[in-house]
Amino acid sequence: MFRLDIISLIILAVVVAIGFIKKINIGFLSIGVAFFLGLAGDMTAKEIAKGFSSSMFVTLVGVTFLFGMASQNGTLDLFSKKVVALVGKRTYLIPILMFVLSAFISAIGPGHIAAGILMTTFAVYLAFELDINPMATALYAKLGANAGCASPLSLTGILAKSLSEPLGYSGFDTHLFLSTLLSGLVFTIIVYIMYKGYAVKADNPLKLSDIPKFNREQKITMGVIMITVICCIGFKLDTGLFAFGGASVLLLLNCADEKKAIKGIPWGTLMMICGVGTLVNVIDTLGGIQLVSDFLGSLMNKATAVPIMAATSGILSWVSSTTGVVMPTLYPIAAEIVDKFAGSVNYVEMISAITATSFAAAVSPLSTGGAIIMSSYSAAKETTTEEMNNMFKTLFLLSVLNVVVNVVLSALHVFSLGGLFY
Repeated sequence: MFRLDIISLIILAVVVAIGFIKKINIGFLSIGVAFFLGLAGDMTAKEIAKGFSSSMFVTLVGVTFLFGMASQNGTLDLFSKKVVALVGKRTYLIPILMFVLSAFISAIGPGHIAAGILMTTFAVYLAFELDINPMATALYAKLGANAGCASPLSLTGILAKSLSEPLGYSGFDTHLFLSTLLSGLVFTIIVYIMYKGYAVKADNPLKLSDIPKFNREQKITMGVIMITVICCIGFKLDTGLFAFGGASVLLLLNCADEKKAIKGIPWGTLMMICGVGTLVNVIDTLGGIQLVSDFLGSLMNKATAVPIMAATSGILSWVSSTTGVVMPTLYPIAAEIVDKFAGSVNYVEMISAITATSFAAAVSPLSTGGAIIMSSYSAAKETTTEEMNNMFKTLFLLSVLNVVVNVVLSALHVFSLGGLFY
């Protein structure tokens, strides 16, 4: 007799492997596979499609559309340059500023991908202008983008909420954000010491007097973003729908090119998240999630549950996307493990460790984060094959070190944050 729970897990592994090897979007593949797997398990089309979260899709489209406009009309880029110009001759602050500015931009809405591309590219070109270490400067920016990405306004925070509410968990927005921020800050300090960021000395080419003022469209965009942040975080209004409202205002006032903003929406990423979510829902229905949680549970006790899940997320993140694969797959497993230990393991602490450690692996050149650093470097300066190979090795080793650091933090229960936020 066929064990559909085992078969479903094998199929998930095959789908992830195909995406990694052939470099294709596994979101679309996941939906097709989910359909046939669901039929084999006597699921109806409605039950299969239920795994595609329409509310999450709308929210993510709204947020990325709004910030796509802010990127397209130059608001975010000009804002970044003005902040860096404020440093003046105190260029030893550049590494710290790259992290803080990138985390801030990521947290207010664009998320780790958009903020990572914007700030990492900016950081590399700035480093060459300042004649300082471009690899280290890019790392500060990318680590900052990852650190700030779990805010309630960003893609990761929205995804965490959408995945957890059906499992019966909510109200952990601040905790998850602070946990991921802390994780990124800890490793940034390590990189800062390794690359002697405190010894950076250079002439800052950016002068505030040389940078143009915000134009009408950019001022309006800044105002809309500020109102969105206040209303969605302060007054708990629906983030996605409010973002659509803000985007509508910008469209009516001709503040951005609609077609370019639409093209800027990361449709592939959104389909990956929702597509894998559809497949994971089918696997859960067929008993695959329960099977994995039982296996992991047999290896754990209440003291090792969180670090084992953290290590699992880091390893999985080396070959797949945090938001597209790791979170949709491991969050339901985390809920099952929490039930198994009857409350002696905390769900919020566990998903915080999972999310933070998964992003810790994301500076690997096999992931989007590391790839952005390498592509930005090679675009700014002609590089040899040997240089690129050395950069590949360095980034991968740093990602391994970052995962190890986060597993240690998990073992020390740092991600519980003393229970202050849940």
